[in-house]
Amino acid sequence: MTTGLASVFSLMRAPFRVFVLVIVGALVATACSSTVETSPQAAATVTSTPHSSADNCGSGFIAHELEHITSGPGNTASTFDGTGAGVGVADLDGDGDLDIVLANLSDTSSVLENTGDLNFTRHELERGRFRGVSLVDVTNDGATDIVLTTGIGPPVLFENPATGDLGAFARTRLDGVRAATYSMAWTDIGGDGDLDLITGSYNAELTLLRNSPILGEDTGVVFHERSADGFTINRLSETAQALALITTDIDGDGQFDVLVGNDLATPDMIWQQDDDEGLMAVDLLSTSSYSTMSLDAADLDNDGRNELFSTDMKPAQTDDRYREVDEDMAAAPVVDDIQTPENVLNDFGDDGFTNMASGQAISTTGWSWSGLFGDLDNDGLQDLYVANGMRSDQLFDFLPDARLVEENQAFRNTGEAFEPASDWGLASPVGGRGMAQADLDGDGDLDIVINNLDAPASLFENTLCGTAITVSLEWLGTNNPDGLGAQVAATAGGTTWTREITSSRGYLSSGPPIAHIGVDNEELVDVFITWPDGHVSTLNDQPTNTHLTISRTPE
Repeated sequence: MTTGLASVFSLMRAPFRVFVLVIVGALVATACSSTVETSPQAAATVTSTPHSSADNCGSGFIAHELEHITSGPGNTASTFDGTGAGVGVADLDGDGDLDIVLANLSDTSSVLENTGDLNFTRHELERGRFRGVSLVDVTNDGATDIVLTTGIGPPVLFENPATGDLGAFARTRLDGVRAATYSMAWTDIGGDGDLDLITGSYNAELTLLRNSPILGEDTGVVFHERSADGFTINRLSETAQALALITTDIDGDGQFDVLVGNDLATPDMIWQQDDDEGLMAVDLLSTSSYSTMSLDAADLDNDGRNELFSTDMKPAQTDDRYREVDEDMAAAPVVDDIQTPENVLNDFGDDGFTNMASGQAISTTGWSWSGLFGDLDNDGLQDLYVANGMRSDQLFDFLPDARLVEENQAFRNTGEAFEPASDWGLASPVGGRGMAQADLDGDGDLDIVINNLDAPASLFENTLCGTAITVSLEWLGTNNPDGLGAQVAATAGGTTWTREITSSRGYLSSGPPIAHIGVDNEELVDVFITWPDGHVSTLNDQPTNTHLTISRTPE
């Protein structure tokens, strides 16, 4: 059953809404149970580790600076350098703490080793011009590797030495991967237990001829299907201006689809999995952002289906600082009639996609880069945080340092609307680009890391506390050990919360392969894992305020 955001966010009154959500929650739980009963079962074991006790609960976030500054060469203010770089979070040394990788445009990229209590030791990775960050076990040796994009060539693999030494990553190549890559995502297409790679190119700021062969012929969107023999190349699209690329289950069929967010006059793209044909291009969007800069997907109303969010560059009110942008937009081509120059929240219901952001504050957040969903207050509803700002001597030469300064924006999901959460202390004006959300101190709530431009990276420590579970997977005996492409559901009190295990979210960034689920003070939950091959593992009566490691037993 699909209720849709229109009914949950806009039409309900409080007493009626409580009654309806109880019914919806029961129906979703029933549907989940039905799916579990009809799906092939997979035996699994679970290890439970309690979250650390939160001793500093408060009303918002505490800002910390990290030892890393992303900047372009010299004092450049080119538009292409103004787009910044990404961030990744994962456990790189296997000690149970999540570490941070921050890409850099001209100086040294950083590996920040988590030594506990939100303290980090910096290791230099490599000096170079890097953009996107993915942290995945490419070599299948049990240690998480680092993959960075350059924008002008294939991704670069930094192999984890698997010794615990985070200063000893070795640069190497991804054999068989030659596509010019700006954005990327790793997942298990087809559920065969191999990690596949999808790449997207971008050159809109490199040349006035947007689709000229300046990057060679290996551009566009490319699906690199992996097997024991290496990568098989399938070019999905010859053209792309892919600032964002994610994988998610759009239609609720249990298989991850591919979404590409394109800048300016190139339409966004979707490929869905087909059992017989593989990845098939589909036209599902009735509205899309004109200059898509970030993509994220989440189940915002706990109805079992994901909503899609894309960011653009539109302020909430007329802003004279945007005059050059407005002139360029007025002269820019319009490829189709579904593109709109603002953020878009697409709700996928029985009748297709509907834009639920129009007229809401979340549609006009400024020059927005990463926009990520996460249950920041652990109340069972996923909130939204958007990073803002830009630097360009072409567009903002009349501003100090050619810099558009805008505050990041946080929104609380109330179940009826997204309301500004100005009291959370997240209105940073520093100039964020890539972003990741993860529980960095092990206390069960989501902290936030942002790779800023020309300023120290930011860590926002969450003190909102609340009740949650976190779930990581071990798909033993496969080349997808973290279970990328799996779905995690938790049920309690008539509500079912769903999450996905992904490698790419927002803008050029990746979070850990861990599902974080706020459960609104529930003490026990039933947990269902739908693995990439469609098998389901069920674990009843799991304690909350706990990290669950679920290991699938090899057949």
